[in-house]
Amino acid sequence: MGSPGRPSASRFLGKRTLIVGDVGSGKTRYTAEILSYLLLSREGVTVIDMGPERRGIGLPLTRYVDIPNWVRYLRPKSLRAPRLEGKNADEVLRLAKHNLEVIRPFLLIYQEEPTSILVMNDLSIYLQAGPLEDILNCIRESSTFLGNAYYGSNLAEDKGSGISYRERVLVEELMRGMDYVILLVRYLEDGPPQ
Repeated sequence: MGSPGRPSASRFLGKRTLIVGDVGSGKTRYTAEILSYLLLSREGVTVIDMGPERRGIGLPLTRYVDIPNWVRYLRPKSLRAPRLEGKNADEVLRLAKHNLEVIRPFLLIYQEEPTSILVMNDLSIYLQAGPLEDILNCIRESSTFLGNAYYGSNLAEDKGSGISYRERVLVEELMRGMDYVILLVRYLEDGPPQ
């Protein structure tokens, strides 16, 4: 598939872009790189950061880019990593529902006062229990959308809760409505195949 190349604001402005990949593939880092270019447009920007930051997984965008004060940065507190933290199916489902409850108010804030650029980090965490329509409603309010989502197999084990299947199906449905879908692949330490 090759490299997604160097981002530029003109390539992504006015488009809907979703970056997908497995754990450690660089989704958040690449999103931050594109965001830094989008910030140069000086259009209104909202960032909804859903990375739970557990065991080095689900890092927030602020790890890779400084968010200026004029950007509306929304990050729910007490985000959880259901598959990593839950000990059984009931706990995994309870944690996924918790994420739905703490993230949804921020989606509503955006819908009530949208900006032309919307960036969502780790949006698949919401799709483990939340309706895709909530994400789509936000995307429809923006003229430029940039997001990333987990799409892989390293976190497939969900202790029988079914959230991994649900998340995958909804991410695939979301992909169908994008102008660009960028699939990042994590290579072994030896680098890409020759």
